[in-house]
Amino acid sequence: MNIATDSRISWTSGTSVSHYWDQGKKIFASKTAPLVVAYVDDVLFPTLVLPGLIDRIDRQVFRSDGAAVDGVLSVLRHGWRSYPAAERRPVTFYVGYRTGEGMTAVFRLVQLSVDESGDWEVSDQPIPNQSACLKVDGSGRSAITIALDSWQLSSAANTSRAVFSGFVDAVVSGVDPKSGGAPQLGSLYRVGPGRLLGIVHNEERYFAGARLIGDEEVEHVEWRNSLFERTDGRRKSRLPHAQAQPRPEEMKKAPPQETVS
Repeated sequence: MNIATDSRISWTSGTSVSHYWDQGKKIFASKTAPLVVAYVDDVLFPTLVLPGLIDRIDRQVFRSDGAAVDGVLSVLRHGWRSYPAAERRPVTFYVGYRTGEGMTAVFRLVQLSVDESGDWEVSDQPIPNQSACLKVDGSGRSAITIALDSWQLSSAANTSRAVFSGFVDAVVSGVDPKSGGAPQLGSLYRVGPGRLLGIVHNEERYFAGARLIGDEEVEHVEWRNSLFERTDGRRKSRLPHAQAQPRPEEMKKAPPQETVS
């Protein structure tokens, strides 16, 4: 399971974006448990509460009964109750997690949404048997849907790379002014904990939304490029033995620049 986001945090004046910052971390992954969390809509509450949530999980200050979603929801609700009422904004969290390992692993994606009144809604997103986009959300969902539909008509249809590449196309198109920056990617495999992947984007390396300065160690995380190819984080090129996933000929035209209202 993969969760992708952009990195832009924007401020508005009326209905227009007045300024933005393209280094906002939007995906959080446990280093000890098979769990990845992302958010859309409000920025402040999730960026304050999610680091503490992940710390609790990684340091085993968390539920011991294995009820991952119930534990996450309890922490979020507790934080929300003490959060200043005047600062509450609608926000949605997506919790991806896995039970079991290997070929018996079961993946789940749960949507947790809350509005200003404090009413929480919890819903499971269906998991199909083949690679597919499970959910599109946020201000750029119309642009993303257009790009994904185009990729679904290509020879790469029904693959993870089609979903991720379509997402990247939508972000870089500039159709949605509230979406931008480098893509972020969190993943769950059939074994191991949650993962944050590094991204090679526009010939630069990014991790958790921020561009690397250049003197960092890069061998300890997995890297992908905009075509979802496994990438050498140091050389910024596809790994020698990684499967090539070139952009289909029919997708080499510029992404559609449709207006999104």
